[in-house]
Amino acid sequence: MPVTDEEAALAAIATLETLSDEQQDALQAINTVMHNGEPFVDIHELFAHYNVLYFRKLLLPRVEVIWSPRLTLCAGICELSKDLVTGKLTRIRLKLSTPLLQYRPRSDTVNTLLHEAIHAYFFITTSWRHSRGDDGTGHGVGFQLIADAINNHGNYDITIFHTFHDEVDSYRTHVWQCDGPCRSQPPYFGLVKRSMNRPPGKGDTWWARHRAECGGAFTKVQEPAPTKKQLEAMSVKERAGRQKNKLDSWIIAGANKGAKVEGDTSGRAINLDGEDKPSVKAPDNKRAAATLVVDASPQPSSSTIVQSGQKRPRAGEDDHVVQKKLLVTCPICTLRMAESDINVHLDLVHP
Repeated sequence: MPVTDEEAALAAIATLETLSDEQQDALQAINTVMHNGEPFVDIHELFAHYNVLYFRKLLLPRVEVIWSPRLTLCAGICELSKDLVTGKLTRIRLKLSTPLLQYRPRSDTVNTLLHEAIHAYFFITTSWRHSRGDDGTGHGVGFQLIADAINNHGNYDITIFHTFHDEVDSYRTHVWQCDGPCRSQPPYFGLVKRSMNRPPGKGDTWWARHRAECGGAFTKVQEPAPTKKQLEAMSVKERAGRQKNKLDSWIIAGANKGAKVEGDTSGRAINLDGEDKPSVKAPDNKRAAATLVVDASPQPSSSTIVQSGQKRPRAGEDDHVVQKKLLVTCPICTLRMAESDINVHLDLVHP
């Protein structure tokens, strides 16, 4: 008969009635680590001591403890992995979430470590028949027995579920919205939020029910900004498309409030009007080596034409001075602009 979770829990609890010398040494080492004043804790050192104190020295070397930067939905997980020699699922890996735990109190890391160690202990002692319990999560009677015993013995706070809901939600940056009736129904209002870029589909357990009851289609409405590595992997065309949006906002916010300037194919620019919000359009003739553009300011006449070769008016001859500027093409987004502005454009739009 294989050992049950309850029997394995009672066997571990019995060792806490009278601690052996080895357990006493482990307890003293744990207290030293927990009260050393350091902001971080060595989970591997602690795990080795807990293995002796609470888990009958059965966890090492069969259990591996690691930090996981990709674990964002839960604080920790206990998973089975294949043995490289036998190819069977007889090795255990405990993963602690770097994103969820790195900024929380050290006690949260310790409690999560002990929580997952209990699961590992049951897998080993029950010959991989760790009971999933009535709720299918593995937190049945056996888990609650040993968790309560450890909490009482070491003043820990091992719980069945963590409460890091805000932290978990902050990493769900990929969002899809349903256009069907469910978008007006609580509690989700047609939203699917995930930490990875995996759109809703047939792989979701609720997909068939959603198709039958709602029938709406999902559209992505939010995603995180691309990382530096993702930007470098983009083609020039993809990067140019993204930079164009940034340039539009830069022009509206930073351009001079003067006339709207448009260029024609003959290498000249015409001052059309004096609207408050400038709209800039690059010349259509890309083969032109340079084009003259007007530094626009309100003019007494309805229009002014500036052609190549025209002399600059001397000060005093007119109340408004018209300056000629050489247009150049941005080597990245192909936008044409005054030569004097190209460096500012590259710094702001293509950093």
